This record gives sequence, structure tokens and C-alpha cells, in this order.
Amino acid sequence: MKQFLLILLFFTSLAAAQQCWDSSDRLINGRCYKLVNQQLSYQDARSWCRYQNSVVSYLATVSDQITASFLASYAVTAFGSNEGSFWIGLSRSSSTYKWDDGTPLGWTNFNYQNSQDYVAESVTNAKWTAYNSETELKFVCSYYPLMPTTNLASSTDAPRTTEASTYWTSETLTSSST
Repeated sequence: MKQFLLILLFFTSLAAAQQCWDSSDRLINGRCYKLVNQQLSYQDARSWCRYQNSVVSYLATVSDQITASFLASYAVTAFGSNEGSFWIGLSRSSSTYKWDDGTPLGWTNFNYQNSQDYVAESVTNAKWTAYNSETELKFVCSYYPLMPTTNLASSTDAPRTTEASTYWTSETLTSSST
């Protein structure tokens, strides 16, 4: 029993320590969500999440009813109740829907399905409807939160750059060719 409580305490503290990059973003079910109050086409919204957000993100992945309801109520607050719908990261190529971040589609919340390929969520009922890609809507990005870090570096470690493929060692600059 004591071991179970220690494991539970560890995971609870780990979850509580997660935080979003931007304090205005919201954390729910292990992801951070940023609402963007700008109307863009699906592809432009997708690009905004990936390249203009302060952290690499994707159009929102919505994996359950709790998240869908949360986003709808959050969107009403941020966008207003007259906004209608906002882009989420679900799209279809051929006959298969997939999330923008590659997460497999497990749960769906379609109000009704039609022949369009790009999915938006309603601010009033959290249901999904597909639109054509040129429709301009406000949108939501999602990303994984920061994990707490522990500084395990010793005083003899050399500084590291922020580039993933380039790093300093104590003697040379090494650059990966991959």
C-alpha cells in the first residue's frame, strides 16, 4: 500500500508541475491549448500554429468530450458566442480522418458528416462540422506542456545551444549531419 501511495504521489506531483509555455494558454488532459482570435483558412491556421506560435504546436487535437466541451466554453469566452465555429486539427484525405499532430482518430463528435474535409468545432454545442479549406475561422492550437526540469549539470559541463543538431562539448564544436 505504501508503494502504491508513493507512485500515486509521484504522478500527481508530475502532473501538477506541468505548465504551458504561455500563461494565457490552458492545460487540459495533458495538452496546452491556445485560442487564436484571428480568422484564417484551415491551411493558414495550421501554418500559424506550427511556425508563428511561441512553441511548435498543431491545430488542436480533441480526444474526448471533456476536452471538446472545455474548448467550446473557452472559445465562447475568448471569441464570443456569435462566432459559430473554430478550426481544430482534424482533416480528411481520401476517406480517412487524421489529427494534424499524427494522433490516431479514436473518438469523434460530429454533428453530421458531409463531403468537406476540414473540421471545425461549434462554440455552442462542441459538435464538429466539416468545411472547405478556404473557409476562414478562428482556431485553436495545441501542444504538450513543459515538463519540470532538474538541473543535473555539473559546473564543468559546457553550455549547449538551442539547436537540436548542434551542441558544444568541452573540447570541440560538433555538428550532426542528420
